[in-house]
Amino acid sequence: MAVSFRQDALNWRDLGIAVAVMATAAFAAWNVWGLKQGAALFPLITSTGLFISGLLLFVTALRPVVTDEPDEDGEYDERPLLWEPMVRLFVMTALFATVVPWVGFYPATFLYLAIMFSLFSDLRPRHGFVTAVVLTVLIYVIFSVLMEVPTPPGSLFELLL
Repeated sequence: MAVSFRQDALNWRDLGIAVAVMATAAFAAWNVWGLKQGAALFPLITSTGLFISGLLLFVTALRPVVTDEPDEDGEYDERPLLWEPMVRLFVMTALFATVVPWVGFYPATFLYLAIMFSLFSDLRPRHGFVTAVVLTVLIYVIFSVLMEVPTPPGSLFELLL
């Protein structure tokens, strides 16, 4: 069984998504750069992680496609969809940013983490739920108690209270 290298075709889809992810991360970091040190720390760390993920996808997309042999149509197998989890992450993060002003930072964080654990984790649903609760409490302690960073309370809760 011979291994074939197809060097003539770059994975343009993954390259484009990688550039978009890196641009989004750079834009997010640029937007929070002027905030106070404590308030900008988490978005800068998140943006850095997102940029590194985009860079890894970019480098991966530059590698040649390795397949066993062409199929009956003379076509080579495509690589797995490396961009799909990143798109899900991007969409979920955009939804998180959209929901925060309405429901508040901590309820939105809990929902975000619970949904992310159900989409990306091998944890059982109960363990994912407990992990989301523990991480939300930890984030509360770090941001509100230790760093004293004000977080959005959410307009829905202001209307209810």
